[in-house]
Amino acid sequence: MNPDPKVDCAGAPVVDLGGSEFFVPVLALRQARVAVPGLLRLMPKLNAIQARVDAGDPLGAALLEQDDVELMIDVVHAGLTRAYPDFSREQLLDLQSDFADLIAALAVIARQTGLFAPTESAPVGEPATTI
Repeated sequence: MNPDPKVDCAGAPVVDLGGSEFFVPVLALRQARVAVPGLLRLMPKLNAIQARVDAGDPLGAALLEQDDVELMIDVVHAGLTRAYPDFSREQLLDLQSDFADLIAALAVIARQTGLFAPTESAPVGEPATTI
């Protein structure tokens, strides 16, 4: 799938979902209005899962509920529609992707909202943030 030629994807990070690569340029308000509230609602749960996994709990992800997964999908979809405005949620759902890819995409989208400040030095052109 090719990105919208009206959107500047030069230097934009790329996410891999189901073996397909997608540019994620800085989000416009159209995407941010979905992505930012979604990320803010997801962060406590994702941080709790990460803490459990870091503590050796192999079932840390058991904290996720269906609504959380749906919200993750909504955030990723919103982030992708900046460069791919015709990319549907149904197309995203049909990608053969795993949760590791979904979480990685969330991290990139979080950076591209501009809401999260860099937490460490990063190479030029590559913001360092955590979610």
